[in-house]
Amino acid sequence: MTLLQPVLAAGLVPALRGFVMSTKLHPVLVNFTAALIPVSFFSDLAGRAFKLESLRATGWWSMFYAMVVTPFTIVTGWLFWMSDDKGVVGMTIHKWLGTAFVLPLLGVFLWRLSAHRRKAWPSLGYLVVLAVVVAALAYQGHLGGNQVFSDM
Repeated sequence: MTLLQPVLAAGLVPALRGFVMSTKLHPVLVNFTAALIPVSFFSDLAGRAFKLESLRATGWWSMFYAMVVTPFTIVTGWLFWMSDDKGVVGMTIHKWLGTAFVLPLLGVFLWRLSAHRRKAWPSLGYLVVLAVVVAALAYQGHLGGNQVFSDM
């Protein structure tokens, strides 16, 4: 308890924000979300096309881990929000699109979970929807990256 007392005394949200800012945790977690979802899509697509069970398993586990890490990515994004991001249209879209992203991700995760439990190949409809999710993820990530790397 002694180690937690300074954190709790300072307030949990400011302490978490300080931790996220000092470790740059949001940009780290973003890489997991940005990689796992497309890996899931392309693995399921190739697995379905070539009937490779190993790729179907990769598609499932990539989606599973994306669903685990993405809520943390979103929370750290809010904690990582910087004062110079206020009023920047691209960052506002990035913030809200990223926050809303958990809903379609949850939908495709549950859809994929259903196929996984039935040991079925993901449907073409699922792959089309997931392709749209991947495109939205790429656009949303582009907006955030543009703000961070625009001066480089």
